[in-house]
Amino acid sequence: MFSCPGVGHFSPMLRNAPDLISLHAAQDAGSVALCAAIDIAAGGDGVPEWIQLTPSGTFTGNDGRGPYRVTDAAELARNSLQAAGGRLVLDENHATDLALPRGEPAPARGWIVALQARQDGIWGQVEWTPTGRRLMREKAYRYISPAIRHAADGTVTAILRASLINRPNLRGMAALHQENDMTLLEKLLKAIGLDANTTEDQLVEKVTALHAEQARGSTALQATLDPIAEAAGLKKGADAATVLAGVAALKKADPATGDDITKHPSVVALQGELATVAGELKTLRDATAKEKAEGFVDGAIKAGRVGVKPMRDAYVAMHMENPARTEQLVNAMPALGPSGARVDPPAKDKDGKPGLTDSDRQVCALMGIDPEAYKKTRAAEAEQEIAL
Repeated sequence: MFSCPGVGHFSPMLRNAPDLISLHAAQDAGSVALCAAIDIAAGGDGVPEWIQLTPSGTFTGNDGRGPYRVTDAAELARNSLQAAGGRLVLDENHATDLALPRGEPAPARGWIVALQARQDGIWGQVEWTPTGRRLMREKAYRYISPAIRHAADGTVTAILRASLINRPNLRGMAALHQENDMTLLEKLLKAIGLDANTTEDQLVEKVTALHAEQARGSTALQATLDPIAEAAGLKKGADAATVLAGVAALKKADPATGDDITKHPSVVALQGELATVAGELKTLRDATAKEKAEGFVDGAIKAGRVGVKPMRDAYVAMHMENPARTEQLVNAMPALGPSGARVDPPAKDKDGKPGLTDSDRQVCALMGIDPEAYKKTRAAEAEQEIAL
């Protein structure tokens, strides 16, 4: 039986349906949980031609559901559109799933007539109805919430339909009016180079760490510059630009004697101090980068990321050179299960569906069960529909 908090139980026609439907969204106590975090990128007239339906790779909801995985975006897009007869409905607030079973209207606000696998996920081309086009111009909705079918392990097996909503849940999606209406959070994440899935708490932690790192560097630099400033006849606390200008002035010839002052012992000493400053700053930056790299890599090892532990030093070095690229690479690696072993899915049969493992066949032989019947039962239990 299916139920949504704050909505009550669904009608018998859904209660007896072969697949179980579950709807997700940003969740308050007693409110319907519907899932969406796809900002709709507006076109020139405020009406987007393409909307994002799923992120790429592995993604989760802000309400903690998931993770869900898109393993082959091109195949998923092709099969989903074919199964829907070439047109997926785009409604409001999951009316097809919530209102229609109660006999209430669930009009389409658009029809998704093409699906395209892109680097950041699966996008759909929309033929808007007049009402849907008006809603987009008025910016009545900001997000897209897809309804998907997925297997028990979270693998997405079909995109069924989508809805216009205003309660975001899915992470890693683009907003409906993203090009003209980027939020402050999105701007900050882009400026700092963080992933779109980063939460506000993670952003605050990152900004705090950057501020602390900058403060340490500034303190170390000023402590080294002060004796150079005094030697150049400047006051303590002079900034780097002022100290450099003072040293440059000392390098000029003495107008009284015409001597080359760059050979004066004090200038030579200043040049040596500057070289020392540069070396100390590099050492400080390297130490900070190594500390952050080791923290990330050791965290990935603790999380069971496959292949990271034997290459720990290499990943630390990579992170020191390019943190964002390394984190993206490591986070895409599968993690070990609670047992400490990675469990690979069984090979697919001729129909493209998961087959039986050797253990499954042994069970069938011992209990006298028809393998094909057992496979159908497993498949039926493994899949369920979920609106995101």
